[in-house]
Amino acid sequence: MRPLDPDKREKILKSVLVLTGRQGLASVTISGISKIAGIATGTLYIYFKNKEEVVQLAYAAVEDKMAQEMYRSFDINVLIRESLKQIYINMLNYRLRNYDETVFIDQYQQSGYIQLNFSKQLAEYEKQNKPLYDLLEKGQQEGIIKKVDAIMLISFFDGAVRSCSTGIIQKLFPLSRQIIDDSFDMIWKGMCQ
Repeated sequence: MRPLDPDKREKILKSVLVLTGRQGLASVTISGISKIAGIATGTLYIYFKNKEEVVQLAYAAVEDKMAQEMYRSFDINVLIRESLKQIYINMLNYRLRNYDETVFIDQYQQSGYIQLNFSKQLAEYEKQNKPLYDLLEKGQQEGIIKKVDAIMLISFFDGAVRSCSTGIIQKLFPLSRQIIDDSFDMIWKGMCQ
């Protein structure tokens, strides 16, 4: 048996993102993935067992890529507000530059797919986002951040970034330094004691 082509595998995973961006995750099919990837349906099954596996691995790849971008230039030794704002800006920029990926992430998290391997996915999420968990814990220890469960704070933070990026993409308001600062100020006030 000859080795699998990593480029072909990547094309398959990216096809899931493109299809989700165009028509929604619920409409993604094996034949649609194959068509976008430019491969035969039978070839797809050489790389993946089924649609669920393709979708879950696409999610894992995007989450990993997004986490790497979120923590670019992160320094826990900087003031908590500045560190959190850096994560916010990185996350907002990622969402604005990678529309198909963020549509996919948002829809995946609202779908039944998230439940297929929930414990494993949550453990991976916590590992990928350890810098944010550590920053929030530091802020709580210093009496700056509200003493509520970290996942609740992260959900609030994530939801605010998602809403801001959606508003910019849908042209509800323009992308500007003022919008970025105002949005972050609302997040900060909501998280502080």
